[in-house]
Amino acid sequence: MSPHLSLGPSPVRRAAGLGAGVVLLAGAVGLAAWAGPAPAAPIREVGAVGIDAPAGTAAYGCPAAPANTLSGVDVRQATTTTTILPVGSPASLRYAGTAVNAGPSSPTTLTGPQGSGGGILTAAPANDSSPAGAAGAVTSATDAGDLRGLAAAPCAPGRSVAWIVGGSTALGSSAELRLTNPGVTTVSARVRLYGSAGAISLPSNGEVVVEPGKTSSLLLESAGAADPRIALSVESDGGSIVSTLVTEGLDGETPAGVEMLTPGAAPATEQTIPAVALAKAAEQGSEAVSGAVSSDEPVLRVVNPGDTPATVAVTLLGSAGPTPLPGAQAVTIDPGSVFDITLTGVDAGAYGIRVTSDAPVSAAARMVRVGGELPARSGALAHDVAWSQAAPSGALASATALMPRDGVSPELVISSTAGEARTVDLASPDGSWSTTVDIPAGSSVTAQVPAGVSAVRLSAARPDGLSAAVLLTREASGDAAGPLIAVLPVIADSAARASTRISLG
Repeated sequence: MSPHLSLGPSPVRRAAGLGAGVVLLAGAVGLAAWAGPAPAAPIREVGAVGIDAPAGTAAYGCPAAPANTLSGVDVRQATTTTTILPVGSPASLRYAGTAVNAGPSSPTTLTGPQGSGGGILTAAPANDSSPAGAAGAVTSATDAGDLRGLAAAPCAPGRSVAWIVGGSTALGSSAELRLTNPGVTTVSARVRLYGSAGAISLPSNGEVVVEPGKTSSLLLESAGAADPRIALSVESDGGSIVSTLVTEGLDGETPAGVEMLTPGAAPATEQTIPAVALAKAAEQGSEAVSGAVSSDEPVLRVVNPGDTPATVAVTLLGSAGPTPLPGAQAVTIDPGSVFDITLTGVDAGAYGIRVTSDAPVSAAARMVRVGGELPARSGALAHDVAWSQAAPSGALASATALMPRDGVSPELVISSTAGEARTVDLASPDGSWSTTVDIPAGSSVTAQVPAGVSAVRLSAARPDGLSAAVLLTREASGDAAGPLIAVLPVIADSAARASTRISLG
C-alpha cells in the first residue's frame, strides 16, 4: 500500500448512500474547513526508481492498483495487469527500473506484484535523431468484496498543470491523490481542492514536495470536509507531475465501486467528454430492482474554479446527432464550487457530452453499473462507477489508445462537436490493420477494432472538435454478479513527447 498523508487514523467509514431524484443535484453539504494554517504533516515517499535517462527520453507514470485506503474489511484478491508497448520510432523501454521486451505487435503484459505495484515507464530513442514514445495501461479488477469494481488508467506523461474532476470525500468514500515525479529533479506541487460549497482547505496549504522517481499520496478526506462532490487541480514547479486520483466507495456494507482518475482538459469555455456509456435505468441503479437501488447515479460534474458564477449548457452527442440535455441549458455554477447534473432519463447508448459556458470550467461524467442486492434485504445494489474526463482539444492529431483484453472488453468511442462530418484514421502500431472511421456532425461512433489489436493509433487531419476514449467492461461473478465499468483515456503522442522530456541540466 502506498504511504499517504493523513492527519489522523482512517477508520472504516460506512454510511447509507444519498438518493437523488431531480435534474440538478445541488443539495447543501456540510463542510469543515481548516481554521488557520494547518501543521505540516510528514509525507512518506514510495516507489523509488533509478532512472538512467539520456536526453530525449520520454517518461510516463503508471499508477499502482487501489490500495484499500477505505480500510475495508472484506478485501478480495484483485487481478491487476500493466500492458506496455513502444509507439512510433524504435525505442528501448524500461519499467520500474527493469528492461521491457515489447514491440508494436507484441506488447508486454505484466501481472502479479510487478503488474500491480505501479512504476515509471521510460522510452529511450534508438538513435539521437528520432524521438521515442511508449503507451501503457493499468487495469485492476475485483469481482467481490468491499473493493468490488474495475479500475483503469493509462501510463501518462507528467504535466505542470493538471485537472481532475470526480470522486468524493463523503462518509463511506476515500479519495487518494497520488503524485508521481517521473523526472530527475525534485518537484514542488500545489494541490487545490474544490467542493460543493467552494474551495476546501488542505493540510500544509496543499503543498507537497516530490523527490525524483518517487510517489507521494494525500488522502483528501483527511481535510475534514465530508463532500460527495469534489474536483482538484495540481500545479508543479521545477518539473512535471503525474497525478492520479484513486477512489473507493462503500454504501454501508455494499460495495460502491473503485476507479483511477487521470487528468482531463484544463478549464475552458467549451469542453467535450467522450465515451459516456449510459444504460437502462435498472442497469445503472436509478430504477429500483426488487426494491433495491444504487446510492450513485450517472451525472455530469462541472467545477467552476473562477471567482464569478458560470452559466453552462449541456448537449448530448449521440448516434443520432446533437441533442440538448433537457433542464440543463442555463445551469449556474457558483464561484469555486462543484455541481452535479443528473443524466438519468437519457436513453441508453454511447455519447459524448459537450459543455459550453460563459466562464472557464472543467467537467467529467460518472457512469454506474449495478450488480445484485448486497447484503440480502439491505435495499442497496452493489455497483461500480467510472469517470470520463473532458478531453484536451486537438488530441486526435496523433494519439494512442490501449485496448486491454485480459479479462476485460474494450470499445473505442469517438465523439465530434464539429458542424460537419469528420474522419479519423485508425491503425495498429505495427501497421497490419488500418481503417478510416466517419464521424457524423455532432455525434459519437463506436469504432470496430479487431480482437487481435491491442492498441490503436488515431490521427485526424482536422482534430479540432474530436475526442476519444476506451470504454472497458467486465462481468463479475459471485454474490454480486453484474457488469463492472472503467474508462481509459487516449494519450496524445505529441503532447506526451513535449511534456515528458527529462532535463539533465
